[in-house]
Formats: sequence, structure tokens, C-alpha cells
Amino acid sequence: GTARHDAVAWGFAAQASRRGAEIHQRTEVQGFEVETGQVRAVVTNRGRIACGSVLIAAGGMNYDVAMMAGVELPIRCYPLQAMVTQPLKPWLHTLVSSVSLHTYLVQSSRGEIVIGGGSDPYQLYSTRSTLDMKEHLAEGAVHLFPFLQSVRLLRQWAGITDMTPDYSPIMGASPLANLWLDCGWGTWGFKATAVAGKRMAETIARGRVPDLLKPFALERFEKFRLLNEMGATAASH
Repeated sequence: GTARHDAVAWGFAAQASRRGAEIHQRTEVQGFEVETGQVRAVVTNRGRIACGSVLIAAGGMNYDVAMMAGVELPIRCYPLQAMVTQPLKPWLHTLVSSVSLHTYLVQSSRGEIVIGGGSDPYQLYSTRSTLDMKEHLAEGAVHLFPFLQSVRLLRQWAGITDMTPDYSPIMGASPLANLWLDCGWGTWGFKATAVAGKRMAETIARGRVPDLLKPFALERFEKFRLLNEMGATAASH
């Protein structure tokens, strides 16, 4: 199945707000006040926020935000691009992904064919789309479905992915006592958001990591207990 990710995000935000969470848009984290091994406050462009616990879940900016607190994560950031065609009548009722072509296709509820593939091969924070990726994805799509060669593209975009060495997220504790991590999701998408959010909330509330999240600990890279999830989303990895 597919879902509109922006609608899902706003759905979570609306329910969180109804339950008492405060959401501050256009608020940039500029640093942390760290004393005696824990974060005392978050410094933003709109003021200082004292805190009991802090969770870093900043997507493609996770590495930079964690470094503000003096925590270096084993994360590298790469652009990930996708594009959509003009709307067509419904015909593709599943997601088609080719490992050899590094291309996937899925049809949206509006009829557009969403075409994507692997991350760009270089580290970069730019969200500009590129011609070479457009040509690569178009070639893969036409190879899979030749009739698409006459279909027009509507738009192309790029986002930033935060990749770990084993392509699996980092969830749990950090070297600072009250700083928690939910980082390195890379190209996994938002489908695990519900369970990750629930278990991270449990972690913060109880002050300890549940068994479900322990394999995703930051220390696994130091102890060589890596997770092999490179096949989870074949086109992107």
C-alpha cells in the first residue's frame, strides 16, 4: 500500500497537539548547553529552552545537530531523488522495483507514476535535482515499461538521507545521560514511524531502552554488532 507522507505527518502532528504536545515551526536549533554529561537546555533562534530530556530526530541534519552537543554519529548524508509523470488512468496496482536497474515505480492516488532509485553516489546536503539522475530513472522506467517513453514528466525533487554504515537506524541512548537518538533512517521512508515513535517515547519516559530497540544502539558500531538490512529497500540500497 501507499500513503501520502505529508498527510500522515500532519495527522501525527494534529493528534500530538490535541494531546498536549507543543509544535514550534520555523524554530532552528543553534546549539545545546551541556553540563556534567547532560543537556541542560536547547538554544534556538527563538530563545533558550530548558529541558529534562532531548531527542534528536532531525532527518538529514541529524549529524550536524548531534555535533552541536558534542556527539559524533557514524552518519553520512546523501541526496535521494525522485520524479513523477503526468497523471494516467490506474494501471499499476503494486510497487515495481528492479535491483539491477536501481529503479522503482509506483502509481499515486492521483494517477502520477512516481519513479525513484538509489541515493546519489556522493556526500552532499544539496536538494537540487540533477539531469543525470533524471536520465537514469527515465531509462530504467522505459526499460521496465516501454510505453512510458511518450509520457511527460511533471516534476523532480531531491531530499537528504542520513545513512549509517549498516543502513539501519540508530535508536536509543547517546553518550550524554539525557540525550536520546532516533537517527540514520536513510531511505527507509516513514512506514516505521508509528512503532519507532511509540518505543522512543517509552524509552524517554522510563529512562531505559526497551529490548526491541537494543539491537539499534549506537554502540553496535564500536562493538562490531552491525545489522545487515541492505536488502530492505533494494532500489535505494
